[in-house]
Order: sequence, then structure tokens, then C-alpha cells
Amino acid sequence: MPANEKFQQQLIQARRNQILQAAIEVISENGFQRTTVKQIAQRAEVADGTIYNYFKNKDAILMGIIAMITEAEERELHFAEAAQISFEEFVTTYVAHRMEEVEMGLPVLKAILPEMIVNEEIAKTINEKIYEPSFRVAEEYIAQQMKAGIISEADPVVAARLFASPLLGLFFLRLLGDEHVTANWQAYAKAMGQLLVKGFGTQEDPEKKSFKEQKDSQTE
Repeated sequence: MPANEKFQQQLIQARRNQILQAAIEVISENGFQRTTVKQIAQRAEVADGTIYNYFKNKDAILMGIIAMITEAEERELHFAEAAQISFEEFVTTYVAHRMEEVEMGLPVLKAILPEMIVNEEIAKTINEKIYEPSFRVAEEYIAQQMKAGIISEADPVVAARLFASPLLGLFFLRLLGDEHVTANWQAYAKAMGQLLVKGFGTQEDPEKKSFKEQKDSQTE
């Protein structure tokens, strides 16, 4: 990619992030329905029309926020990096990271969750654009781990969704105001990582190679 084109893309991404950060602040304060594009533009310190150069409408801004918080665009990289380390290390690190992201994004998540539930079109788009691609990447990684004998054999499609379910459950309890979950969020992150490793029946031990190491050794 030419340097000038790469620089232009970086500028576009920076402006998108500027708008999304402003939207997160305003939506967290006012709620999604009461927030206007004009308010977002004012907080981002850009002209109203500038918003539409980057986002088609307010729903598209909501999608951008969800993609940012869930790190949807980095999901393939996360699981590619997972192949370099042990399953247990990946799970505990990944869970802790996702829990931290939920903690940081909690105010805006509270504000946009009702819209995600009641707006069928947005819910469908979120599932198609964010969660389905993420699950496909997770399914491939889990299938590789099973094939390598690192975790117990099962249906990767089911396993990928079970992997995500505990975090969603804790998030829901947090939204409901569970005081113990709220006060011990980091402890729950550690416990959930341990639970997932145990639940997937990992067969790893300190001497066991990572999936990548096993794969490399087979090609030598």
C-alpha cells in the first residue's frame, strides 16, 4: 500500500474514532434514543454534516460503538496470536481482557442494550456483522485445539458459544445490580478463566507444546 494511501486511511480511522468516542460520552449521559447526531457532532467538535461522511445514520454509529467495544475487527488477530501460546494462557488472558473491556464500556453498554434488544433490525445486523464472524473464528480455533488433542472433543459450534456465555451471564448480573459481582469483577474474571479451562477438559501440562509448536514439529 502506498504511503500516502496508508496515511489517508489512518486519518479516516482517527476521525471515526473521534466521533465514536464522542458518541459514547453523549449516549452514556442521555441514552441512545435521546441522543441526536447534532449532539454527537458538538461533542466531537465537528460539523453536523461531517458525521455523515463516516456514518450513514445514528444506527451506524451504534454499530461502530459495539464493534469498538467488542474489538470485532481484531478478533482474527486475537485468535491467531492464541495459536502461539497454550490454551490455558490464552483463555485466562482473553477472559481478563474482555472483562476489562466490559468494565470500561459499561455506561454506554447500559444505554444501548435496550435498543439492541427491541430494535430487530439492529439486533440482526449486530449478529450478522459482529457475532457470527467472531464465532466462526472461535470455532476454527477450538476445532484446531481439539484436533491437536489439547482440549476434549466436542462440537466446535456449540463450544464457541459456551465459551462466550459465562461472560454474557456475568454482564447481565452486573446490569441487574448484583453487588457481589460488581464488587469482585476482577476476581470473577480469574475464576471464569479457570472454570473455562477446566470445563473444556484441557489436557495440557507444563511440558505440553502449544498448537503452533505441535504443528511446526509435524512439518519438520
